[in-house]
Amino acid sequence: MTNALRAGSGGLATYAASALLALLLIHADSSIAAKSPPPDFELRTLSTRPDMVSGGDVAVEVAVPAFVRLHEVVLRLNRQDVTAAFVPDSEAHHLTGLVTGLREGKNTLTVTTRSDRSERFAVKLEITNYPPHGPIFSGPRESPWICQTAASGLGEPPASGPCVAPTITNWFYRTTTDQFAPLPSLVPPFPSDLASTTTNDGHTVPYIVRVESGTINESIYRIAILDDPTDPIANPWSPGGKKPGAGWNSKLTWPFGGGCGAGFRSGNNTVTSALRNTELSLGFAVAFGTRNTLGTGCNDVISAETLMMIKERFIEGFGSPKFTIGSGGSGGAIQQHLIAQNYPGLLDALTPGASYPDLASIAVDVMDCRLLNNYFENTVNPADWPGHRRATVDGYAIATSGARTGNTVCNSGWLGFANGWQNPTNSFSSVVPLEARYHPVDNPTGARGTFWDSNVNAFGKDPTNGFARSPYDNVGIQYGLKALNDGDITVDEFLHLNENVGGLDIDGNIVPHRTAGDLTAVKRGYRTGRFVTSGENLTLPIIDTRGYTDLIADIHTRERTLMFIERLRKANGTAANQVSWTTHGAGAPSLSLMALLAHNEWLENIHADTSDRSYAQKVIDNKPEWLKDACWVDGAMIEEPISWDPSTACNQAIPVHLNVRLVAGGPLAGDVIKCRLKPVDFAKYSVPFTPYQQARLMAIFPNGVCDWSVPGEGQRPGLAGTWLDYGNGRWGPENVTEE
Repeated sequence: MTNALRAGSGGLATYAASALLALLLIHADSSIAAKSPPPDFELRTLSTRPDMVSGGDVAVEVAVPAFVRLHEVVLRLNRQDVTAAFVPDSEAHHLTGLVTGLREGKNTLTVTTRSDRSERFAVKLEITNYPPHGPIFSGPRESPWICQTAASGLGEPPASGPCVAPTITNWFYRTTTDQFAPLPSLVPPFPSDLASTTTNDGHTVPYIVRVESGTINESIYRIAILDDPTDPIANPWSPGGKKPGAGWNSKLTWPFGGGCGAGFRSGNNTVTSALRNTELSLGFAVAFGTRNTLGTGCNDVISAETLMMIKERFIEGFGSPKFTIGSGGSGGAIQQHLIAQNYPGLLDALTPGASYPDLASIAVDVMDCRLLNNYFENTVNPADWPGHRRATVDGYAIATSGARTGNTVCNSGWLGFANGWQNPTNSFSSVVPLEARYHPVDNPTGARGTFWDSNVNAFGKDPTNGFARSPYDNVGIQYGLKALNDGDITVDEFLHLNENVGGLDIDGNIVPHRTAGDLTAVKRGYRTGRFVTSGENLTLPIIDTRGYTDLIADIHTRERTLMFIERLRKANGTAANQVSWTTHGAGAPSLSLMALLAHNEWLENIHADTSDRSYAQKVIDNKPEWLKDACWVDGAMIEEPISWDPSTACNQAIPVHLNVRLVAGGPLAGDVIKCRLKPVDFAKYSVPFTPYQQARLMAIFPNGVCDWSVPGEGQRPGLAGTWLDYGNGRWGPENVTEE
């Protein structure tokens, strides 16, 4: 799906099928063809792609040619007449309806006219239907899979089979004291403290929220929308159905959750997690699933699939959103970036908070922290390397307040993740049984909780051990290079560090030698979009928000936003489609509210733009004039372009720091996973080496040091494609080679 299509027709065009399907079974007699001009019906699915339908139903639109009366149209599903399910729209001269009764696998929907006694001139749409528990494109599911319906208020899980539960509906209201409470009755009189709300399009309605809950894609989902319990939304696509009322502004928001943990479970949430006042009070609907939280399972492909399937359910049950706005911080930001890049069309705008470009490309420098901490704590005298000295090597700020005062995020905040992403035992939820988990001796075939194993369908398996391939690589990395050249550490300290820093084995154990990343994993990582480096499809509106936490050694450091901007500029020649906001101190505005309203205005501008400009250009040209980069320091706004320049007003107040690989000379974009090597050139260092020191450095790096001026090993522009299917085809788990 192209960005141009998304810009032209909003959410509906996201799932557009071919504009005109192939004419089948036309009689070979040219004289008959001349007397019977081919029809120009158009069939398209509205709730999802026609090849990725789930749950046995799908919303469909039929564009009818002007010379055909609407009542003459006949629709058949697998030869069964389903015309009665469609509602005519004489003004648009089309029909819409919810087609039900799809069988699993291939289905055929045809459209003809009543005057045609055969399907000779039928236009056909092939629809592929999957079970509602999936998977569709994410590939083979992890095993075991723990179903957490009971913890989510949906009843005990099935004794066997997929994680499914009945769909339920709960009603809540907003009180005049700004609290949500269960609605005691669905008929008047309603509680005396029921508040009203005015949506962003000017409708004032009782503030009553309907929350639908259930399981989709073995994930617990919630859908929240303003609704009238006395006349609720029901069968909006069907004749006699009830469409949403004035409470819904026809727009959908999608919050993504953070973290990054081992999966093997559905995850759990509560029904009240859907009661997001900022969005609902303005008329926006809210939808999400537990697998849209990376802490539940660090697999963005499953998150994308879950989004697609729940969004299908939303459209079929409530109506088509004009556009869908993503939000969420940390791991929630990662999901937005990856989904927009790899499964374009599911989201129309992004609101990443406390953002990272992706996870796989930042994991490498985070895992470096484990090596550096081991060195500083166990190889040398820790007293010789207090926090302010470690900071020169790892690049982060020293915490000036809080529990981590005197430390950097590398030797404090990142420790759990640094020892989890390549450690197969350290990231599990307690709900995953101990006996099911990997142990190198007691259970070598058990469930492995590494980040790479969570994404084994993308990275592939190492045939020598059956584990997921790991791209982690630190061959050629000169740890502390900037500190050496700046005179912050001595040549001998630099040499001793790089002689003894070591590497990580496939189980995350520290080993004396450097780690050579699996080149197939690296190549597949780039080609399948595990690393957000290509910029493809990341031309949509983005508002990046961040609370400044560098000085408390929190992992959400500010350089990550700038690294992502570098990638946008490198790929697209501009980052003008992203606006960056950062706050620090008291008096900060509500960035979430500001961003939601800004996105609404921005997207409406794009939607109204009927020019033939490219989608990317429309996004930039239709950005509201007032929407610009800014920081707020103790409530005071400073409006200026975000940059690495330390002399800017924002950077003077809230400095940008570095990280391990940036100090080691890595590119600002942070997009090289496995560097290419070059011979050691002592003229490139700012300090002299004695002959003995030169010999030591050559022994540390016998094959050379990282050449950061060229693309990394396996790095190439462009993706292998979008909407990749990891269950079928060349990206399946059994096909681990890459050209």
